[in-house]
Formats: sequence, C-alpha cells, structure tokens
Amino acid sequence: MRYYIKCKLNPENKQRLADSINSGSLARGKIFYEGMQTALREGTIDENDIVHFVEVCYCLEGGLYPMAMEIPILDEHFDIIEVKDARLRDQCTMECEFCDCTRNIKLPGKSLVNELNIKKRKDVSVEEDNNKEEGGDNNDFIDVGRIRLNRKKQKEGLESLKNVSTCNGIDHKKIKPVFAGAAISGLFAIFYDGVDYFRIKNISDNEESRQLFHEMGFGEVYSDVKSIKMTARDSLAKSDKRSNVV
Repeated sequence: MRYYIKCKLNPENKQRLADSINSGSLARGKIFYEGMQTALREGTIDENDIVHFVEVCYCLEGGLYPMAMEIPILDEHFDIIEVKDARLRDQCTMECEFCDCTRNIKLPGKSLVNELNIKKRKDVSVEEDNNKEEGGDNNDFIDVGRIRLNRKKQKEGLESLKNVSTCNGIDHKKIKPVFAGAAISGLFAIFYDGVDYFRIKNISDNEESRQLFHEMGFGEVYSDVKSIKMTARDSLAKSDKRSNVV
C-alpha cells in the first residue's frame, strides 16, 4: 500500500532531521531505508510545521498494521498525526512501486528538502560519498510512482517500445531509459527525452520484450506480470478492515 503521512516537526528537531537525511543515517540498515529517504526528500512542510509525504509500505501485507516497522523511526523525529491510505483499499492493485494512485497527489506547503537545506544525491561530494558508513546508498532516491509523466507522449505495446529503440539508435535522440518493470496489465518502461518523462505500458511479457529492455539499457526486469497478478489477488489490502493509524 501507499500511505499519506502527516507528521508534526518540532522546530528544535529540524537540524537533527536534516543531518540524519543528509548523512544517510535515517533508517539506515532497515528494509525500508530507501523508501523513507525517498518519501521525505519528496515531502513538503506547511506553515504549521506539518510534514506531508507519501511512502510505500508492505507491513499490512505482512500481517502487521500500516507502517508498523517505519513508525518507530518516524517517532524519533516527529509527532505522527495521521497515516492513511493514499488510495481506497478495494482499488489497490499492489503495484506500489509503479502504480499511478499517488502520482498526481499535490502535497501542501513547500519542499522539505529546500526548507531543511537537504542535499540532493547528485550534490553530495565524492569525499562525502567515500566517507559514508557502510550501508549507505548512492542512488538519487526516485519514487517511480511519483514521477510526473507526460500523458500525451504515452504509448502502449511492444511495437511502441521498438519505435523508441529505433529512434534512439538512428536519430541519436537523447532518450534515456529510467525504469522498467511489471504491472498487472503488462510490462512497462519509463523514459526521459530531455524534456519530459513518459511511459510505454501494456507491453507483452515475453522473451522478445525482455531482450529489448536489455538492449536499451534497462538490465534485467526481475518481476513478472504473473507474479504481480498473484500478489494483487492475494493482497490483504483488499480485505483487511483494521483502521489506519491516527
């Protein structure tokens, strides 16, 4: 599930929070490390020092209450006001890394990164990266499910994927592969053309598609459509009646 979290940040804790995110120590060593770093880096803070962010969590699917593993870490920095489903549970498809359900949610306030002077990953110096404790992460903490996509450029099917591959090779257009994965409707790929992010979706999950992904620089797509469908069908998110955390 994706959850919309509201937390009160005491002004006295702002620097401590900023330091923990900048250093990568926040949630380091936890299975949700990258998810929490990503969510807070994309979060906002309003005029009442309420921090708003969206985070993916599988605690419910594991038989726990929502954000059960994450809450103790959040409690170290915030007073939690609310944790609620970002999407109605009976609509959940368990495609949390890739789903559109929170892509267009506009969080109130201003950027938390800017307010706390948190460095973007690309701004971290080589020396800082080399001095990080073991277990740190060098990626840019991008939530694929929150990337703004240009819907007008969206295409479907294997032939559309082939067309992008051909254009990139012959016309030397700088189309950058960003992410590829599996959803219940088929494989998909997200690209960046220098102006916009766009997606090709509903691609047949077969050997030809996966080979093309590899040739385009995506590497191996570890998930598959069949397993995503099984996970969605068996998800507790559709049947669990427990309240969200308040």
